Amino acid sequence: MNEKILCLCKEILGKKRFELLQFLCENADENGFIFIKISELEEKLNQSKPTIIATFKFLEEKKLFKRLKNGLYQLKFKID
Repeated sequence: MNEKILCLCKEILGKKRFELLQFLCENADENGFIFIKISELEEKLNQSKPTIIATFKFLEEKKLFKRLKNGLYQLKFKID
């Protein structure tokens, strides 16, 4: 991704949200599914549980993310 776009996204979302979203995108399968526990995200990203949950809620409000069950999530993206 273009460096300018990355910088803008980090400013808009905030560093922690951006890091979590980037991790989810990089680790989702071709259908957007991610199998990971919040405790694993806490450890891998060095983020607190409240920060991760707040980011999940933010993405859900934007209709970009869905929690299917504990440890199973889906990113909703369309690549044109």
